[in-house]
Amino acid sequence: MKLTVKIKLLPTKEQQGILLETIKTFNNVCNYISQRAFETKTFNQVKLHHLVYRESREKFGMSAQFIIRAIAKVADSYKISKKTLCRFKPYSAVVYDRRLVSFKGLSIASMNTIAGRQKIPIVFGNYASLDRNRMRGEADLIYKHGKFFLHVVIEVPDGTPIDPKGVLGIDKGIVNIVATSDGDTFSGQQVDAVRERYSKLRQSLQKAGTKSAKRHLKKVSSKQSRFQKDLNHCISKQIVSKAKDTQRAIALEDLSGIRLRQTVRRADRQRFGNWAFYQLDNFIEYKAKLAGVLVVKVDPRNTSRTCSVCGFVSKSNRKSQAVFSCISCGTTMNADFNGAVNIAFKAIVNQPIAVHANILYPPTLGTASHLL
Repeated sequence: MKLTVKIKLLPTKEQQGILLETIKTFNNVCNYISQRAFETKTFNQVKLHHLVYRESREKFGMSAQFIIRAIAKVADSYKISKKTLCRFKPYSAVVYDRRLVSFKGLSIASMNTIAGRQKIPIVFGNYASLDRNRMRGEADLIYKHGKFFLHVVIEVPDGTPIDPKGVLGIDKGIVNIVATSDGDTFSGQQVDAVRERYSKLRQSLQKAGTKSAKRHLKKVSSKQSRFQKDLNHCISKQIVSKAKDTQRAIALEDLSGIRLRQTVRRADRQRFGNWAFYQLDNFIEYKAKLAGVLVVKVDPRNTSRTCSVCGFVSKSNRKSQAVFSCISCGTTMNADFNGAVNIAFKAIVNQPIAVHANILYPPTLGTASHLL
């Protein structure tokens, strides 16, 4: 399994200038190659290499390997569409391979630049401590908010697969970001408070429209993004840990295209579209893979309208956002919990793990707890 580790660089002031100049020069090379590729309609990487390699080296004076990486980056950019000219921003990422960067122990990165090799101190986040010995392969040099980072792709072994004895269903929402079929919830109250605060701040800054306000807007966006990412990491870690400890698979809703299908009240549109559920799913999936936990995606249709006790489906079952009350059997329970149980059952029906779970449907125990 491939993961990306974020490494912070600690360059001196002189090295900062060298790295900035390297990034700008590399992207100038990319723009030049992109212009030539578009004019001549040469998008194949090998053919493009023969067309621009020598002239690019003579024009910009970068090392051979930087030119090769720039050609590859341009060729990749035209795989999506060849109808429009691809342009690269001055501080877009620079692609480093093994010839351009190497690591001296766990504290120094030896990086090729326009001024030759530079040995730059590096630091890791604590979450990456187990992956330090696997730093090799390609990396992206990123310049963001005045700081330099290397995004290093590493190969890590998958966890030993667990033979699941059941399923942990995960229902995602607004009031509760996550509800599980165990009855655990991760409240969205804090999220709403942060979202509301940043929303009001953005509105006031947008009205101001000054350069200072625009700079502040970027900082606000970055802060909210970091908050969401941190919370999603915490939630996904707890979910995967619970599933592994109880030897269960994880069932997630397949929410691809949900924003196109879902109709939401105008007052709730910002709440609905402002949380990174896709990111949360990605975090759960990669953490589960490392832990050997199976993840199953299921169709979310009618999971909020189906009674997890008798199986009756009706829009009228959903009395409110928080309450589910079946008009057929009279069962009343938390709506998010009911949805999570239905998601777990769908995964059991669709997967061979149903043999281990040994569940019959409709249920005969009077509650949804036997799904757990």
